[in-house]
Amino acid sequence: MKLIVVTPAGRERYLRLLSHYVLGSPEVSEWQLWDNCRTESDRRYLRELAATDPRCKIKELPGANGNLGIVGDFFRFCDDPEALYLRFDDDIVFVEPGFFEKFQAKAQAAKGSALWFSPLVINNVVCASLLQHFSRVVINGPITCQAMCPYAWAYASFPKAMHPVFIDAVRQGRLADFRVPDRDIRLSRFSINAIAFFGSDIARLGELFHHHRGAEEEWYSVVLPAKLDTCGRIFGDLIVSHFSFYTQERKLLQTGILDAYYGLASLPVPDYEKPVDRKRLKDFLRPWRRPKVIEPEYAISLRDKPAA
Repeated sequence: MKLIVVTPAGRERYLRLLSHYVLGSPEVSEWQLWDNCRTESDRRYLRELAATDPRCKIKELPGANGNLGIVGDFFRFCDDPEALYLRFDDDIVFVEPGFFEKFQAKAQAAKGSALWFSPLVINNVVCASLLQHFSRVVINGPITCQAMCPYAWAYASFPKAMHPVFIDAVRQGRLADFRVPDRDIRLSRFSINAIAFFGSDIARLGELFHHHRGAEEEWYSVVLPAKLDTCGRIFGDLIVSHFSFYTQERKLLQTGILDAYYGLASLPVPDYEKPVDRKRLKDFLRPWRRPKVIEPEYAISLRDKPAA
């Protein structure tokens, strides 16, 4: 069984880090880079990256220019029935040691019992709910078990609190504090930051698999499993970290969190633009105006280690 990683690509500031993990693993037989770049500079980097390793295969579609609605169409390149296809977002910024081998083995053992498989993803709200209730991570702040939670997904305050705790835990060798039991997901949308399908299932389902009509995430995580009377499964003992959703990215890039993830990988931090917030005229004219919404606050920590 071949393990093929596929990534909707891409943003150079993240791909430099993700490539360290994907291309650093001999378990990965191929890395499909789905060219959905927003800028020509990112597209140039994508080609430079592909030239560094023969396992990299750039896949192109007409009209792919950063449009999220086209991402699901790239699954048509996943046509090898002998492969396990693992879709990683380009801003997966940490992959635990030995992940690819363990993930492939667990998926193979569970084949037929679920349609899709995912690791536990840091900064994925469904996974955060599992962390809140089943791990040694203490999360104080509002979380709902919804992919697009109006609190933890909609604002940067949750990942701004979570990422530093997770990074410090990796440094201290406390990754086990984040592990949770495996859980099946039914009739619930799941953010597909990291999701795997067997090529044999894709081939068996044919056009039904590809019938997402631009709603890739809803179709693959909820609707298609429901139509097949099956589920998805989270492997709670295998961990990756996802940097941000579009609702969070700007504020997260203003911090040093991405730099810290490069530090975990012992890689130099590349030059990338950090957004700057500028006050608008109306902010000066009406400084007393209260914000329409109040961003939630979070305090996240690890429980004390049990006494030896």
